[in-house]
Amino acid sequence: MSQLGRLRALLQLLAPLWKVLRRLLCLDDPSPRRKALTITLVSLVLWSVWNGARTFDHPWGDLSKGVYTDHLSHMNAARVFPRIGRDLWRKPIRDIFRSLTDAEMARMPEDIRAGGSWSGGVYFVPGWPESKPLIMSWTFKSRMYPPGDLLFVAPIAALYHFAPISFKTTCRLLLGWFVLAAHVALFCFLLSYFEGSRSGIEWLGVFFLYWTMIYWALEGFYDCAAMVPLALCARYLGQRRGLAAIVAYCVAAFLHFRAFFLAPWALYAAFLVLKDRAWRRWSLRDIPAIVVAAVCAGASLYAFWLDLPALRVSDVTNGLLLSSKDLNVPMAWNVAALLVFCGGMLLWSRAWLDASVLAWLGLTLFTLRELCPWHLLIAMSWMGAPAERQIVRAVRVAFLVSVAALALGQSFGPVWLWRLYRAG
Repeated sequence: MSQLGRLRALLQLLAPLWKVLRRLLCLDDPSPRRKALTITLVSLVLWSVWNGARTFDHPWGDLSKGVYTDHLSHMNAARVFPRIGRDLWRKPIRDIFRSLTDAEMARMPEDIRAGGSWSGGVYFVPGWPESKPLIMSWTFKSRMYPPGDLLFVAPIAALYHFAPISFKTTCRLLLGWFVLAAHVALFCFLLSYFEGSRSGIEWLGVFFLYWTMIYWALEGFYDCAAMVPLALCARYLGQRRGLAAIVAYCVAAFLHFRAFFLAPWALYAAFLVLKDRAWRRWSLRDIPAIVVAAVCAGASLYAFWLDLPALRVSDVTNGLLLSSKDLNVPMAWNVAALLVFCGGMLLWSRAWLDASVLAWLGLTLFTLRELCPWHLLIAMSWMGAPAERQIVRAVRVAFLVSVAALALGQSFGPVWLWRLYRAG
């Protein structure tokens, strides 16, 4: 058989498979919601199966094999919160509970003996199951997260505390839970993509969001949970639904303090309510939404206020901090030039809200004491927000990708997948 004949035979064999794939991915269905949902479910199933079947090289299960401990720390914070209440945000854990002795550690299950990283430890809590002590990182300072993170991991925390389940298995469940949150956020961003112009720059934004969210979820960061209400907030702003946008933003702030990176969205939502005099159309059905927004905002701001003393003296890890003696001057100039260029493009495009977001992010970058690679993840929700002009989307992608590369040493593509391949 000639090469052309073999090619035709191969195409004939692949034709039924292609029809199934087109139907699965809804390529023949114009519904954006169905396309977004199908792709999200396919990705969720693949990553969930992989996470459930893979072998853990370290009990914590993070991709970096024992480097990241946020997932287990959040879970244990939820366990200990009923015992210590607001002291969780006022006092370091190591000042409240004592560390386990060497003899006590020797009696612990193998996955417990991995400890709580160099920044934390394993602590004794009176009345707790002996084989399930308190394991946390960063125990020399108060918890820097709002109450929403406790609520988010509470079901798994309760399962671990009361059921005969190992610490290692619990870490696997936590990572799976975070992967699920990442895919809910993915659905929101994909829906915006399919409802838009589906240009190349939009595809790049979704591509960057997808791999970044999956990576940090598998490293044990729950930030994607806050990206879901932020994606809804952006959607409601585009629809001029001020109250709905405020509620969504307040829920995001209740889940994670870094939702404050997009504070101009909340201000614009309030502006819409005032400009449109939306309260004239409110009814009794809107009262629960107002209550939810008030409770979430109040709880987040109260926890932030309790954390302020610790935040003001936290270690400096941000090379862009202007008040630091270790300021990385060349990098600061590069980021400043990037801000000026992107700001000019947004002002030229009359994208006033995006310009205010950019200005706020710039101020945040130069004043935060701590800045780590994963700190930019929630701010990347801006990249997936709807926009009327392609130049605005391009500026968002250019700014966030450049900052990730310049200030945080993060690459655009999913290079971490190569590590998984080599590890396998």
